[in-house]
Amino acid sequence: MSENAFRPNPFDDWDAQLRNMRAGGSDVRAFFRRRLRASTYLVPCRPDGKGLSLLATQNNELFLPVFTSKTELDKWVQPHGGSATLPFEMLHHIIVDDLNLSGVVINPFGASLILRRSKLATIENAATGMMHERVTHTGKLIFETGRCTAALVRDFTAALKNSGMEVFEAYILMARQENEAKSHLLFLIDFKGDRKSLFPAVAQAVQPHIKTGLNFELLKADSATLAAARKKSAPVYRKQS
Repeated sequence: MSENAFRPNPFDDWDAQLRNMRAGGSDVRAFFRRRLRASTYLVPCRPDGKGLSLLATQNNELFLPVFTSKTELDKWVQPHGGSATLPFEMLHHIIVDDLNLSGVVINPFGASLILRRSKLATIENAATGMMHERVTHTGKLIFETGRCTAALVRDFTAALKNSGMEVFEAYILMARQENEAKSHLLFLIDFKGDRKSLFPAVAQAVQPHIKTGLNFELLKADSATLAAARKKSAPVYRKQS
């Protein structure tokens, strides 16, 4: 998904809002968190064009530097290959996906704010009711036939079609690791590209259909998971030839 897919919504009164947040009560802080999540941010790209620039602290922690305006971005003196315009939700997914990153720092050379991964998760959960975390499967995944509503299938497939990415096929299943007793809902997607460019939009589309207490997972398919899924279910989405 290109940066042009997101409508710019800059935090153009950042300094004043940050001061108000730090001096205000719970209602002011809640408003500030909503503004944080609703805004888009400029992120410098690496000079070679391979990913986003990172900022290292004296304690060797790595943060994603993000900026609320072109004026703030111009304070980044390191070489860079332009910038990407990303929404808060995408920033959160980048942090979740890369365990080497400690969080994001907004306007690191001005009125700065550090948001570690726990704070990012709190803001996202308050807005969506979802807690995002990266799962590393240590054992075999066991697939079961999943039951889902027509509305869930509709919104899931619509998110895939509108993503701008090449999606080949997708499944909705129940799954668990072999050492787990409880299954979760699995959206298995075979696509070309970076999952950080697809998963945020898909998660937002399916979340309203998820029952309370049921966890769900988005998983990029490989040959093994595709073979297992095909034995259990027909795809809910398949690219038209």
